[in-house]
Amino acid sequence: MMDNRRKILSDGPIAGVNIVPVIDLCLVLLVVLLIISPLLEKVPVEVTLPKAHAREEKENSVSVTVSPDGRIALDTLLLRREDLPRAIRASIQREGPNLLIIVRTDENVTYGDLTEILKVIKDAGAKNIAVGTELIKEAALP
Repeated sequence: MMDNRRKILSDGPIAGVNIVPVIDLCLVLLVVLLIISPLLEKVPVEVTLPKAHAREEKENSVSVTVSPDGRIALDTLLLRREDLPRAIRASIQREGPNLLIIVRTDENVTYGDLTEILKVIKDAGAKNIAVGTELIKEAALP
């Protein structure tokens, strides 16, 4: 009498593919992506915005961020001051003439520097300019 277990094991190669390692790799890559993705949108210039009552940013907008030491960023792109007008014109050309430019400056930036940046943005062709502020948290009512 022949042993049936040996016959089953020695019948030939397995026809299926083991996809468990592929799924494990995909899950590890997904976790890495979820951890790293918030870091990719970080603005390269850190500022402390003045506090005010304001609305949330519109979808069709870009932000110009100015630090106290004079560094300038357009969204997440660090720029030199002389490159700002060209970058603004390119953004307006790409997004349309109703693009909202939000100027975010640190509270320690002088008023003269702020007005100079606003003039550069206006001269570059921007029609809609806003000054960015930090939202004040409303006190909870009793």
